[in-house]
Amino acid sequence: MKFFIILVEIILLSFLAYRLYKLFRNYKNLGDSGTFLEKAGTVLCESLPKPVALLLIREITMFYYLFAKKPQKVEGEAFTYHKEAGYKAILIALMSVILLESVGLFFLLHKWSPILSWIHIALNVYGLLYLISDYRAIVQRPILLTDDELHIRIGSRREISVPIRIIDSINGGSSFMKEKKNKSIFKAVLLETETPQFEICLKEPITTTNFLGKTQEITKVYVTVDDKGRFRQSLLL
Repeated sequence: MKFFIILVEIILLSFLAYRLYKLFRNYKNLGDSGTFLEKAGTVLCESLPKPVALLLIREITMFYYLFAKKPQKVEGEAFTYHKEAGYKAILIALMSVILLESVGLFFLLHKWSPILSWIHIALNVYGLLYLISDYRAIVQRPILLTDDELHIRIGSRREISVPIRIIDSINGGSSFMKEKKNKSIFKAVLLETETPQFEICLKEPITTTNFLGKTQEITKVYVTVDDKGRFRQSLLL
């Protein structure tokens, strides 16, 4: 029986080593065709079942932005979207609440179940790391406007590229609260409790993929930026 268990472990480890080698080889074959995250996403989606690949991509993305030292080089006109909203102050307040809750609940749970209390701490630490990574991604990934496309990125949460040629109109975002549950809109906002500055209506729908891997047909994009005047002027040129 012991020999059989060892044999199974060797087979599993060998299979895992082969899969890792194959992933690394496919990654190297992509050369300089994109960023690290783009190439990693391509390789994982080609090599693994979609749900597993999406899960791994989200985890890799989180740790990438958590430790990334320099902002990525960008091409196009950049627009930040977190400063005017005071998102940094909101984030610090949220993290403070999580820390206080973690300490208090840890001692309460520890009396009842030490294992559960440590699981609770681990989950909260993970949550804090995610918030930090998300903020760093927000700072490093501004909204970009090029001659042909509007690249909208909200941290590492979601993104969409809108060809300039299919933009039909640019309006105020006052109808957002009525439409925010509509699956055909893309919400390029950090806080859904606030009304976005712009509603960008499209001449034809764009297909995008959400974090669960499901496709969505987008007909409108709601967006907020720090420099409202420059954004509108640049987009209308």
